[in-house]
Amino acid sequence: MSQTKDRIIRVLVEHIKQGNNLNELSLSKIAQEAEIGKSTVYEHFKSKEDMISSTYAYLLNQYKTILLEPIEMKDFKASFKAQILRILFVMRDAKNIMDAIMDIQLDGIPSLKQEHQALMENIQTEMNARFIEIMKLGVHSKEFNPSSMNPYAKYIIQSLISGLLLSYLKEDMGLTEDGITDLIYNQVLKALN
Repeated sequence: MSQTKDRIIRVLVEHIKQGNNLNELSLSKIAQEAEIGKSTVYEHFKSKEDMISSTYAYLLNQYKTILLEPIEMKDFKASFKAQILRILFVMRDAKNIMDAIMDIQLDGIPSLKQEHQALMENIQTEMNARFIEIMKLGVHSKEFNPSSMNPYAKYIIQSLISGLLLSYLKEDMGLTEDGITDLIYNQVLKALN
């Protein structure tokens, strides 16, 4: 990505993170904050919707990098908790960003929902592979036995993780990050045994 295009996207991301209404954000203001001319914006984006769509792809790729950054796979508990912390970071950051992006009339951006579906599916596939590798550590250390697992354990674990993290992000639980990762780890072990 060119430095200019990257600057434009970073300006838009900042507005999104601040909770600004993207409908009220003009290309002129974006150009001014990126320290470029308005015509330069059009050299990189066909429209405001194109710029938002590109920002969405940029953020998905950024989150993929965070979620799938290599972790040391020596210990089941440490690896599991490290991955949960990454998911928590992305969920915390993405909530404000996705709320702001979704405030834009999606009817005017029909490709936004479909254009990035493959990337989201790829992230999910790679996250599933990551969790399989982490679970293999638990099997190897005999923390649980896969032959005695509930056939729906995968779905139970996914629901446990997402439900507890969402509740934690609502600040209903009164737990620290260590507290929520310990709670999730212990509940997942119960579900696996």
